[in-house]
Amino acid sequence: MHRFISIMFSLLAFIGLHVSVQTAGRRSERSIERHFVSLLMVRNGMNWGSWAQREFCPRGTYAAGFSLMVEELSFGPWDNTALNGIRLHCISLFKDPHSDEHDSFIQSEVGSWGQWTKIKWCPSGFLTAFQLRVESSRGIGDDTAANNIRFNCSGESLLLGDGTHRGEWGDWSPLCQGRGMCGIMTRIEEKLKFGDDTALNDARMFCCD
Repeated sequence: MHRFISIMFSLLAFIGLHVSVQTAGRRSERSIERHFVSLLMVRNGMNWGSWAQREFCPRGTYAAGFSLMVEELSFGPWDNTALNGIRLHCISLFKDPHSDEHDSFIQSEVGSWGQWTKIKWCPSGFLTAFQLRVESSRGIGDDTAANNIRFNCSGESLLLGDGTHRGEWGDWSPLCQGRGMCGIMTRIEEKLKFGDDTALNDARMFCCD
């Protein structure tokens, strides 16, 4: 019996190690360092939380699509967080964004609530500018900070995120210098034990040649 238990623990330890190695392998496809030529910021982000580590597409790839982690708004005495995360989906220069195979995604840090939306792709080219919909501080009311995002593509198409509707749209970021977006950094308020959670407050994008 003790031998059986020992074998089972050994098997579980091996499986756990295997899962850990696989997860680390996926993460290593992304990078926290890459030469970039411009940093895009907007002025209407909120300042709760702290900036997470920046994350870049693998070299030779650029962001051509995005998806969002969104907690749908509920009414009543509930603590809403709205937009919790942003993923940039990276493809190589010569890959068709409408094909079934895609390279990778990057996301910096994300909040703790919501579900990921479907990916929205540029019809052609890469993401080149962004705009945030942000709710200003409500004082004693329920704060949500960032609610939605939209992107401009190098083919001049606009992509609207499937976020929520509270707050107002701010000004557009400057346009990318270089081919397109290649990195992201998010400002996230960590989950609070007590108080009003807001999750994602602000975002910055990096552009590469």
